[in-house]
Amino acid sequence: MSQTERDEKEAFRKELEQICQDVCATDPERLPKVSIEGFGSFESGFASAGSDMDLVLVVKDADPTVQCFSPMEYDLPRSLEKRLLQLGIGAHLLTRTRVPIIKVCQSPGSSLLSKLRQEREKWDDLDRDKKYPHLKKDEDEHAEDDLSLAEVTVPNEDGKNQENSEVAPGVSVEGAPSDTETPAADVISSEAPTGVNASTDTTPSAAPIDPNASTENTNEGEAAQKPKRDPWTRERKAGPLDFPKDGVGIQTDINFFNPLGIHNTQMLRCYSLCDPRVRPMVLFVKSWVKRRKINSSYSGTLSSYGFVLMVLHYLINVANPPVLPNLQLPWRPHDNCTAQGVDSAQIEGWEVDFWRREKEIKEAAKRGVLTRNTQTLGTLLAGFFQYYSSQGGYPSFHWMGQVLSLRTKGGLLSKEEKGWVKAVTEQGAGKQVQHRYLFCIEDPFEQSHNVARTVTHNGIVAIRDEFRRAQRILRVVGDGNGPPAGLGLFDELLDDEIVAQAPDWNGRGSQRTGDKGERRGGPEAGAMGQHQRPQQQGMPRAPAKSLDVKDTDDFPSLGGPKPK
Repeated sequence: MSQTERDEKEAFRKELEQICQDVCATDPERLPKVSIEGFGSFESGFASAGSDMDLVLVVKDADPTVQCFSPMEYDLPRSLEKRLLQLGIGAHLLTRTRVPIIKVCQSPGSSLLSKLRQEREKWDDLDRDKKYPHLKKDEDEHAEDDLSLAEVTVPNEDGKNQENSEVAPGVSVEGAPSDTETPAADVISSEAPTGVNASTDTTPSAAPIDPNASTENTNEGEAAQKPKRDPWTRERKAGPLDFPKDGVGIQTDINFFNPLGIHNTQMLRCYSLCDPRVRPMVLFVKSWVKRRKINSSYSGTLSSYGFVLMVLHYLINVANPPVLPNLQLPWRPHDNCTAQGVDSAQIEGWEVDFWRREKEIKEAAKRGVLTRNTQTLGTLLAGFFQYYSSQGGYPSFHWMGQVLSLRTKGGLLSKEEKGWVKAVTEQGAGKQVQHRYLFCIEDPFEQSHNVARTVTHNGIVAIRDEFRRAQRILRVVGDGNGPPAGLGLFDELLDDEIVAQAPDWNGRGSQRTGDKGERRGGPEAGAMGQHQRPQQQGMPRAPAKSLDVKDTDDFPSLGGPKPK
């Protein structure tokens, strides 16, 4: 990101901050004094050109948990959304996220601005019970659950309403996605549990069957009760209120309550200062996952923040010798450094403690006392892909059994240790929070939060398969055969309709994807190179039963029961 781009985004941040402060000044008795600060990749040093800007609201001299952060009509999120739309700035409030988030675009254009204003007017015209269905339940203990899967009507991936269906992770009930790389943007969905021994209690029950009814009519009734679902894709189709990728000026998300996000951002920035290889490696991986379309938390894959933690785990715990020290552990290069515990703080009940003195870190890095690793950036990237491909070689990450834990010595915990072995649904304040544990990355500070909880069955298969595709390409190049014809590590996956079919774990092959091509490949080039004949491309033939023979027991069915 150039300095010019950074300056333009900083100017827009100040403009938004002033608007927010003006809104708060209209009701000083209830609304607090606030500032809007940058966090995420924009502040950590891991932002690439064109990246969105992440912002967080910081309360000055007030209780940070004040009720004004709720999505009620006259509280700050709704009030700020309304004022931004009045000023001609694109704004859409997401309320089904972990914290309220306003998605903002600088220059929405007349058509998009009109749609956003109409959406807000529709909400304004609703009666109170429809605006806040969870409050009605509180008033009437016999009220039915308005947010049960059996009753709720939500937008599908086309932005149209559908009933009794899964909600794509990150799609709000208003139909807008949320996908920043920060923990706060992990989304709340009403998706049915997916994971080890996942409960099916939320699935609507079938109507009683009339024993006198004909079989033909019964089958028709069952078919009518099961709506046809669109095939899963790695990229969600844009809805009518989604911001286009280009042409609307600077885009940003304003988070209303995420104090841990600021500390997360500073720790990532400190890691980037420890070694000059960290930042280009993170930027490469972020670009790679974007080109391979596996960085969409609202489509069931993983946010960019999750991939950053994967890179740091590798550099701290897997590379030999380590490239980075663990900033959350007591080790310091010499006695003049600030000791562990000096800068400790309690944030939302969690202990935040890491080596955060940037001047000390820069000095130690300059003196070369933070690492003895001299591997090239390319060697580190090759090791990174091999580790997460879990296709032979040591060490390997076991996707189904291990939890990445940056704060832990060694960087790994078992799912049993964390109790992350079964999908859990929590409900409160009109929201259903789906906690999945197919893929597990522990947040560095909020230890109960799985950064990868939005990853679904299809999503984890797509992520793991992309690591394996990359590893096979690098293995061929490493054998001296040159790049495989039509397959490049950094090729962009062009087709937006990447259909993931259910994998067959009974010895008849592994997951296939239905993409139609890549930038350098033709229609014969599959997402993993599986649609090509490997021997013609210099690629090793895949095993007949499964691509991953080693961890079949650890990864039998991505959360389903093991075959007998």
